[in-house]
Amino acid sequence: MSKLKSQLPGAGGKIQNMEAFIAGAETKSATALPANKTSTIYPWQEPGIRDDVLKVYNLRLPEPYLLKLKYIADNTPDSMQKFCLHVIQDAIDKKIEDLTQ
Repeated sequence: MSKLKSQLPGAGGKIQNMEAFIAGAETKSATALPANKTSTIYPWQEPGIRDDVLKVYNLRLPEPYLLKLKYIADNTPDSMQKFCLHVIQDAIDKKIEDLTQ
C-alpha cells in the first residue's frame, strides 16, 4: 500500500482553525480584483515578468515545413530557432496590437 498522503498547508498538515483558513482563502480571492480598475493589465505586463527568461514551446510542423525550415537555416545566417523566433515574435506583436485596440 502506498505511503503517500495528502495534507493541507500548515504546521505539519494540521490546521488549528479550519474556518479561519477557509475565510482567509475567500478574502484573498475577493480582494484580488479591484472593482474600480481603470486600465487593463495584460498577463505579459504583470510584475515579475522578465524578458530574459526564455520558456520552451514545442511546435509540431508537417514534415515538408520542417524540411523547408532546415533549408532556410542552411542557406541563411539564421539558425532554425532564430528564424522562427523572429517570425513568431513579429506575428504575435501584430496580433496583440489588433486584439488590444
